[in-house]
Amino acid sequence: MALDQHRAAGRKRRRGVAAGHGKGQRAASRMTEACQEIKKESGGNVDIAVFPNTQLGGEAEMLSQLRSGALDFMTTSGAVVQTLVPVAGINGVPFAFKDYSEVWAAMDGDLGAHVRTAVEPRGLYLFPRSLDNGFRNITTSTKPIEKVEDLKNLKIRVPPAPLWISMFKALGASPTSISLSELYSALQTKIADGQENPLVQIDTVKIYEVQKYCSMTGHVWDGNWVAANAKIWNALPDDVRKLISAHFDAAAVKQREDVSRLNAELETSLKQKGLIFNHPEKGQFRDALTKAGFYPDWKQNFGAEPWSKLEKYAGTLGS
Repeated sequence: MALDQHRAAGRKRRRGVAAGHGKGQRAASRMTEACQEIKKESGGNVDIAVFPNTQLGGEAEMLSQLRSGALDFMTTSGAVVQTLVPVAGINGVPFAFKDYSEVWAAMDGDLGAHVRTAVEPRGLYLFPRSLDNGFRNITTSTKPIEKVEDLKNLKIRVPPAPLWISMFKALGASPTSISLSELYSALQTKIADGQENPLVQIDTVKIYEVQKYCSMTGHVWDGNWVAANAKIWNALPDDVRKLISAHFDAAAVKQREDVSRLNAELETSLKQKGLIFNHPEKGQFRDALTKAGFYPDWKQNFGAEPWSKLEKYAGTLGS
């Protein structure tokens, strides 16, 4: 997404913003709607264009552009921001959140506020309301994942995120990092027997063509922050900041509702495309990670303070 113009000292100035992959058409459409309202209410002084699907580069590249001021805003996940500020990835702790009520309480509450404050010294401003990418689930070509033992030695593709790689290792699987662009062919040629993603990505990448089972593990919730270059953001007039904030936050709430409806629709449509669904009991995976010492290790990595804020919403992890 890109902020093309805004009012500053009585003149219009060219600006830019971008959106990374995985945001979905609903996210782009809601942000487009917000930008149209911003332009209308500002009398044309604030004109924002939306560029979805990494049109302006990969997320790591765009994050660099954002920090340098080449971009004004972008949408990106905590998994990307954590390359700068590790605690930004804390929402991805496996089997922490049981459902969306816990997710939004945490992300709109103290946990999200802690992350937002933590990234400020790195020149970023995060808007209060994050977007929804969905809970990640496991697909396989060999057998459904009903219990922890079903993951033993499973060759599963995961993103290059240390937190998630260590999770699957702790659960006995054999994780391998493969880029999203190569995922389909890797599954087709059996380089990997499984993968994990939100349902929208499973549908978009047509994973159902090369996988047979979808186990609704919901092992990680993944979302996206709307981020701004802090220096540029703070230089905007107060009325412009209030206008943008109000519409961006409202768009995020609408997008969350869209994803909730979409998830229900996708399970039905993916079944029609041949995927066989099962819903394993999730507590067993959390218990296995506890026994493996996974949670104490990551508590030490993230720090006691943010971990306590996570447990405020997720309950005690690791005991």
